[in-house]
Amino acid sequence: MNSIPLLARALAAVLATTLSLQSIAATALPELGNAAAGSLSPALEKQIGQEALAAFRFQDPAYIDDPEVESYLASIGARLAASGKTGDRNFTFFALKDPGINAFAMPGGVIGVHSGLINTSQSESELAAVIAHEMAHVTQHHIGRSINQQSGSTAVLIASLLIAVLAARNSPTAAEAAIAGGQAAMLQNQLNYSRDFEREADRVGLQILETGGFDPQAMPMFFERMRQAYHGEGDAPAYLRTHPLTNERISDVQGRVRTLPYRQVPDSIEYALIKAKLAVLHETTRETIARLRDKQGGRLLDKAARHYALTLAYIADRNETEARRSYAALSALKLKTPMVATLGGQLELARGHGNDAAKLCSEARISYPGWRALDACVAEGLLAAGDGNGALASINERLATQTGDYRLYKLQAKIYTALDKPALAHRALSHVFQQHGMLRPAIEQMQLAQRSKGASAHEESAIDARLRELRAKMCDELGGKLSSESHPEGGRAGKRRDPDRCDKLAP
Repeated sequence: MNSIPLLARALAAVLATTLSLQSIAATALPELGNAAAGSLSPALEKQIGQEALAAFRFQDPAYIDDPEVESYLASIGARLAASGKTGDRNFTFFALKDPGINAFAMPGGVIGVHSGLINTSQSESELAAVIAHEMAHVTQHHIGRSINQQSGSTAVLIASLLIAVLAARNSPTAAEAAIAGGQAAMLQNQLNYSRDFEREADRVGLQILETGGFDPQAMPMFFERMRQAYHGEGDAPAYLRTHPLTNERISDVQGRVRTLPYRQVPDSIEYALIKAKLAVLHETTRETIARLRDKQGGRLLDKAARHYALTLAYIADRNETEARRSYAALSALKLKTPMVATLGGQLELARGHGNDAAKLCSEARISYPGWRALDACVAEGLLAAGDGNGALASINERLATQTGDYRLYKLQAKIYTALDKPALAHRALSHVFQQHGMLRPAIEQMQLAQRSKGASAHEESAIDARLRELRAKMCDELGGKLSSESHPEGGRAGKRRDPDRCDKLAP
């Protein structure tokens, strides 16, 4: 039984489906950032969210490991957060390959979006409306507030899942036991978001959406379309089962929108291309080609999406001639987006032209320095061309300012492996795990680094020091035994960590 992805999905599900009972009384909106609004401290919320995110990233095959998809979702979140309506909350977004129409918020501002939701949306503002709604659930502390009001097996379920998330990396057996108990309780408690919390998230989410520069009309339009498309509970998508739509809810949102000025917001180029990319994920290459090959005309964004998807499909089908033809048609549209350059780099890599890929993406990086997929394109191109040292220099330059990007460390590990420096490859992977709060595998990677070749004397010393730091951190997290010592002058007793005990706790 692979418990980690299961518990992550179960945690996401239970936080969406058991956050409150229908009988919850109306509650005044808390002040943003008020930790007392819920039973979870900000630090615990962040830890739980990061643990669940790590489970999705490393264990769930549905996780879409694509920096462009995450960068796009993050850009939507940044526009919404810039409204000032989300307080000082930090958000992390990721996508799952799932045709279901759903999005969910987890503790710590972690928000997951199904590819089906993105592809079902008919405008960027509709997608932003759903994301704003989920952000409102976070800013209004609905998770913490609801846990305070749970009782019986529902509370046990939530507690067991939170404990399982924190225990997973250190004790898979304990995680399996916790998740099994949680699932049993979940079957007895398929509850929905309360109407009070939904109205609250609608109201706050609408404010976030409108001040973020999107079309506020998109929220009631999306809700109404979902309600009309799915009449019965049995065929309703997950989003409607966990976010029940009522006539009252839709009417309330429509009434609020009528008080706002009309705003027509065009879709971004990235929205069209991301939708095209995700549509290809759900088809075979032949299906994509058959669907789009003979289409003609359409709006600029429709043409761009068609040529983009066809290029991806032809690359996957190893049809270089047609891939180059589709890419040329896309380039001729003169779109101002880094996604054209990264696709061009992918095409050049597929053709075996690593230097051309690196050159194309390096030039695009001047205009789009924050688009992280370009960093990978440059390094992958140089590595494919046999310039491992150049690829490493490119990644290290980015790591000097982007130490929080775990993908850079993954790519750094790949480059070190190609350069026959396994010790440094293991060190890089240790960074990947530590960034996700997974200390045990981070320590294991550093132990492998100690036993591997490819490190200089200075680097070996740094590896030893880092391993000691990770052991100490793990000891603290596991509650390292503290022993008291009398002050030499008979004063107040001090406390110190028992190093022997810590050695036993850490691998």
